[in-house]
Amino acid sequence: MNQSAVENKQSAITAALSKLLKPLARLLLRNGIAYADFAAMAKRAYVEAANEDFAVPGRKQSASRVSLLTGVHRHEVSKILKNPIEQVPMVGHRNRAARIISAWQNDDQFSDAGVARTLTIDGSFAALVAKHGADITSRAVLDELLRVGTVKCTDNEVVLLVEAFTPLGSMDDLLYILGDCTADLLETLDHNLSCEEHERRLQLSVVYNNLPDEVLPNLELVSRDRAMVFMKELNEFFATQDRDTNPGSKGKGRNRAGIGLYFFKQSIDQE
Repeated sequence: MNQSAVENKQSAITAALSKLLKPLARLLLRNGIAYADFAAMAKRAYVEAANEDFAVPGRKQSASRVSLLTGVHRHEVSKILKNPIEQVPMVGHRNRAARIISAWQNDDQFSDAGVARTLTIDGSFAALVAKHGADITSRAVLDELLRVGTVKCTDNEVVLLVEAFTPLGSMDDLLYILGDCTADLLETLDHNLSCEEHERRLQLSVVYNNLPDEVLPNLELVSRDRAMVFMKELNEFFATQDRDTNPGSKGKGRNRAGIGLYFFKQSIDQE
């Protein structure tokens, strides 16, 4: 790649990064994360990415090479690598809750044509959790789903309120999902920018930039309705391939895969 091409690529990355960082900074400031905290996290991310993904083939990665790649002092590199951040325990809880909701919609024992039935707390709901919740109790699952607003209880019955695990009543859980979804999108974009054309993953968007205010509510409503139909179909198909909801699914390895959709709107300043 010649110097001009390198400069053009870096310019494009800088422009993309500028767009990416502003909404991120807004979110961090709104939630009390100062620049110094963000800088420390960014430094760790640089070090961990260099250490995990940029080793010389056939050679053990060293703190000196990581320092050379990132510009972070070797002593700081060593300190970061010796003190990894512990995994967030909420991830396992959310994944389990999402798995149970998916099974509730797709297991014929608890649903009708993909529509979750109303379950009895001590009867069919307990059976759902026993079948798809591994070692967690049905009471613990119910308390978690009530906490995040995905179910409601009437007498001895429990009703599913959502099509997928979306913690409507929990800001903490929504922020964890923010991390997952943003990371998934960036992973896909990074893959598509660095792979052969035939290996590119699905990454599509529909964008118009001269829409009047009056049409936005209907656009959002139609987008939501059609997206939910599409996502429900995909959810049912993914469930047939996943070992948790379909123990008979054969094959080697363990992988995480999915698809995400979102609606956005933005006012464009008029000159």
